[in-house]
Amino acid sequence: MSITKQVLQTRMLQHILFWSISLYLLLLNFQASSTLATTDIIYTGIFSVFLIAAVYINISVLIPKLFQNERYLIYLITLLLTISIIVFTQIFLFDNIVEILFPGYYLISYIAYWETLNYFIVFVGVTSLLHFSKSWFLFKESEAVLIETQKKKTEAELVALKNQINPHFLFNSLNSIYSLVLKKSDNAPEALIKLSDTMRFIIYESNNERVELSKEIDFVKSYIELQKLRMSAKDILTFKVSGNYDQQKIAPLLLIPIIENCFKYGIKGEVESSFVIIKILLKESTLSLHTKNNIGHIDNIEKQKSKGTGLLNLKQRLELIYPEKYQLDINENFDNFSVNLTIEL
Repeated sequence: MSITKQVLQTRMLQHILFWSISLYLLLLNFQASSTLATTDIIYTGIFSVFLIAAVYINISVLIPKLFQNERYLIYLITLLLTISIIVFTQIFLFDNIVEILFPGYYLISYIAYWETLNYFIVFVGVTSLLHFSKSWFLFKESEAVLIETQKKKTEAELVALKNQINPHFLFNSLNSIYSLVLKKSDNAPEALIKLSDTMRFIIYESNNERVELSKEIDFVKSYIELQKLRMSAKDILTFKVSGNYDQQKIAPLLLIPIIENCFKYGIKGEVESSFVIIKILLKESTLSLHTKNNIGHIDNIEKQKSKGTGLLNLKQRLELIYPEKYQLDINENFDNFSVNLTIEL
């Protein structure tokens, strides 16, 4: 911890240091001759007691009760009135009571009322500025800690959400390969190779905060190729990518939950016209993904297993990574399901 930071965080040390310097300067100012006398010390001490009272009334009472509650005019009037009363009391003490307290020293207030008032205004003003400066410093420090804490919290949430994608993706992909194996399809070995390609992206690329959009789209293409292996001749797939995306980056694994959803619920069941439409468009820095698919037959057991993990996960990640920079529209009717996602990269 730096010395400056330690001083700022040790209230007593701050005040002792400030008043030690202040009393020394006041003593030099009130010294009546070249030689320091006892009367100089007594005079400075009594003067400082009232000065300290004015400062702490301002810092401990007036600022918290009035200034920080935005009652600025009342604060200013009360402060000036308080200072005026303290200065008047101090001069009255010197002229009428000090002789009783310190007999034989003949102490009087040799500084006029308005000059004494200037001392108090200067000290109250300086200490107020120091008080506000310290408060600002501590506020900025607390703000930085809060931002760092929030950043770590967000990163932890993103890691947790991303970790959910991997088993979810793997589970769905293995289901697709399992269906090929059951059918004793010759495409099963090729499907395993495609799965290997997609898992390589998940393992080595998805840990980055941002990946090249071209790699994300290549990953999507590999996944679609994997799904095509289990499609029948009657199933219709439309996949289109347009726009120059070579220079753009995106948070990894954002597109796949939507596309995965198409194949999970579209190419499924005894449906005469199974179809999946996937369109990706990049215009300047705006990425648009449009998908549409039929809704295949889902039995009650599968409905219970399916909890919408993919799309729910996607919404949470979008909110964390692209707050107020995305739009996600999901529409479902009796026989088809469509999703429109727009992201300002």
